[in-house]
Amino acid sequence: MNTTISIILIIVLVVALAVITYMYFKEKRNVEVYKQGMKSQKEYLQNMSHDIRTPMNAICGFSQILCNKQIRDMLSEEEIADYGVIIQNNTDLLSTLVNDILDISDMESGKYRMNIGTCNVNEVCRRAISTVKYRCPAGVNMYMTSDVDDNYFIRSDSKRVEQVIMNYLTNAEKHTDEGEIHVHVSLNEHPGMVTFSVTDTGEGVPVENAEKIFGRFEKFNTINGGTGLGLPICRKIATQLGGEAKLDLTHQGKGARFIFTHPVAV
Repeated sequence: MNTTISIILIIVLVVALAVITYMYFKEKRNVEVYKQGMKSQKEYLQNMSHDIRTPMNAICGFSQILCNKQIRDMLSEEEIADYGVIIQNNTDLLSTLVNDILDISDMESGKYRMNIGTCNVNEVCRRAISTVKYRCPAGVNMYMTSDVDDNYFIRSDSKRVEQVIMNYLTNAEKHTDEGEIHVHVSLNEHPGMVTFSVTDTGEGVPVENAEKIFGRFEKFNTINGGTGLGLPICRKIATQLGGEAKLDLTHQGKGARFIFTHPVAV
């Protein structure tokens, strides 16, 4: 019963996603902008169709297996647990797709708000890692280092800082099959700023695409899932917090290194 309810909720979320996307582009009043928006909408929906169908099919398929008592009785406890993990992972993926769309929509409409308070720099990185580490490919070592003390705080929106680091980590997981993913915090790299960086040993990003990857719906590897909105969201958040989100161009040929700078004082 709980699994059936989950499927219904997921379908509702996907329908809501389609409605929100349609409404967003329909509200464009300028004719030329509207036409460009419709073109972007068409391209976006084409790109998203595979990303939506894949987790939906996995969730529905494995849920049906677990809901069928006759089939379930034939499975081992280990298989049941594995199917549950598959359902959870694909549910998380769909949730990410929806959240990305809602975040972009809020940013464009001016409804995206920052809740500034105290932010423990090291703790926010650890939380981000713990949230996404289960999706890290086998054989990839994800770890963190920091130049600051554990009691070092800045004035910021800790949830948004965590979101940027999580998006960087998720991006690294998609493009790193072996080696490591390294989160680092520094106060020396950019004076007056806290520098969060996520470095991976994956395929890297060509110099000519260093800015393009921060554009909405940009995906240069169609094999890996995602909306193409994670990095644009990172840049929007960084800008609103008075910092910067960018690709480190000095790290070419050794994977990719993404940087998020944040003012020491806000």
